[in-house]
Amino acid sequence: MYGEEERIEITAPPGKLGVVIDTPMNGVPMVHAIKETSVLGSRIRIGDKLVSVDGEDTTQMSAIRVSKLISSKAMNPKRHMVFLRSAAPS
Repeated sequence: MYGEEERIEITAPPGKLGVVIDTPMNGVPMVHAIKETSVLGSRIRIGDKLVSVDGEDTTQMSAIRVSKLISSKAMNPKRHMVFLRSAAPS
């Protein structure tokens, strides 16, 4: 049996985040890789789905579009990001 998805809300600082986003099989954008220097490294995991950035729905966006959206906000004092993490099967 599978559990619910956990919602993870993060306020990201300005600058590069050190996260690689991918859209496997044209699905929801998800974390593909996390660089060792990532400021989000302790809070997100590979496989987490990115569902919004500053209130903008990203679930239908390509990885390139999501990356450009995040980059376009890199100089903002903060960026609100929402991820969903699948619960482990119980």
